[in-house]
Amino acid sequence: MSEKRNVPKLRFPDFSGSWSNKKLEDSFVSSRKKGSEGQPIYSVSQSKGLVPRDSLERVIQQDAKAEQNLLVESGDIAYNMMRMWQGAYGVSETTCMVSPAYVVVKPKKNNLSIFFSYLFERSRSRYLFTIYSHGLTLDRLRLYPNDFLSIPVASPSLPEQQKIAEFLTAVDRRIELLQYKKEKLEAYKKGVMQKIFAKKLRFKADDGSEFPDWEEKKLGEVGKTFNGLTGKSKENFGKGKPYIQYKQIFDSSEIKIEGFGLVEVSENEFQSKVQKGDVFFTTSSETPREIGMASVLTNDVREVYLNSFCFGYRPNSIEKLLPEFSRYFFRSPIVRKGIVKLAQGSTRYNMSKVELMRLSFEIPSPKEQLKIAKFLTSLDRSIENLNQQINHTQTWKKGLLQKMFV
Repeated sequence: MSEKRNVPKLRFPDFSGSWSNKKLEDSFVSSRKKGSEGQPIYSVSQSKGLVPRDSLERVIQQDAKAEQNLLVESGDIAYNMMRMWQGAYGVSETTCMVSPAYVVVKPKKNNLSIFFSYLFERSRSRYLFTIYSHGLTLDRLRLYPNDFLSIPVASPSLPEQQKIAEFLTAVDRRIELLQYKKEKLEAYKKGVMQKIFAKKLRFKADDGSEFPDWEEKKLGEVGKTFNGLTGKSKENFGKGKPYIQYKQIFDSSEIKIEGFGLVEVSENEFQSKVQKGDVFFTTSSETPREIGMASVLTNDVREVYLNSFCFGYRPNSIEKLLPEFSRYFFRSPIVRKGIVKLAQGSTRYNMSKVELMRLSFEIPSPKEQLKIAKFLTSLDRSIENLNQQINHTQTWKKGLLQKMFV
C-alpha cells in the first residue's frame, strides 16, 4: 500500500521504484549567512518569484543595512514566511541578498531546488504550508524555518528530479512565450488604435479610393441617452428577466450576453429595454481615470434591461454609427480623454450625462467604420486565441503537477 502511494501516476519510462518519504530537512538546510556590500538586493513576489527589488512597482522600505541582509546563492530558495502558503517563494539563479525578514534554505547534496519549486506549486503543498504555519488568521500566518523543514514530502532520485524539472521548465517556457506574444500584440493594438483615431492611419476603400473626411459631431446629435432600472431592491434580483450588469460594462468593450443577471420586471412596469447598437456607460468610479467606461451591445436581444448604476446611449441609426465600430470608438484614447475630463468629485467620482452629450468627436463614414472594426476585431481574435492557448497550457500544467508528483 505504501509503495503504491509513493509512485506517481505519470512517470518517465526510464524510472521505476518508489519515491522516498522524507521531511524537507532531509533536502534543505536553513541559512542566515549575511550578504556583502554591493551585492544586488532581491525580493520575493507571489507572481514572479525571486526578482530584483528595483524591478517591482511597489515601494519597498529599505530598513535593513546591507550587512544585515541574507545571502542567497544560485540554487537557494528564498521565501516570505507570511505568504508562503500563497506561493511567495523563488529559486535564485544568481548570487544576491534578500531582506532578513525572508527565509533562505539551501539544497543538500542530490536535491534539486527547481524540482522542489514545482513540488511547492501543488495544491497539497500549499495546504501543508498553511497548516504548518503559526497564526490565528490567514493574514497573520508565518511559516518559520523549523516548521518548513519538518514538512513531509516524497521525492525521487536526483536524475528523476532533473528529468521532471527539465520537462516542467519547458512547459513554463511555452507559457512565457505565449504571454510575451500576447503582450506584444496588445501593445501593437493600443498603438494602432491611437493612430487610427488620431487619423494618422487611414483606411482605403476596396477599389483603392479615399474615404470621405471624418465629420465632427456632438454625441447629442448622433444619439440620445436613457436610464437603467428604477425602483428595484435587492429582493428583486436573482430571478426573472435578463439585465446587463455593471461588471459586464466595465470589463469589456463588448457586452458578453452570457454574463446577464436576472431581475423581476412585471408586465405593467415602464422600464427601458436595451437593443443592438446601444452603448452603456458607467457613471461612478473611485478614480477619474475609470469614469464613463463604455460597452456596446453587438447582438440582437429580445427583452433585456440595464442595471441602475449605468445609463444607456442609443444612436439614432446603427447604420450610421455601427455597433462593431462603437465598441472601439468609445474606448479609444481620444474619446476616453474627453470623458475623463467630465469626472467630478473628491473620494467618489461621477459623470454628467448632459455634459457627455455636449462632447464633440470626429466620426468616420460608415464604410470606413466597417474597415476599422474588421481590422481591430481581427486583432482581438488573435489576442483571444493566444489567451486560450495560455489558459489551456496552464490547465495542462496543473494536471501535470498533480500526476507527476506523489
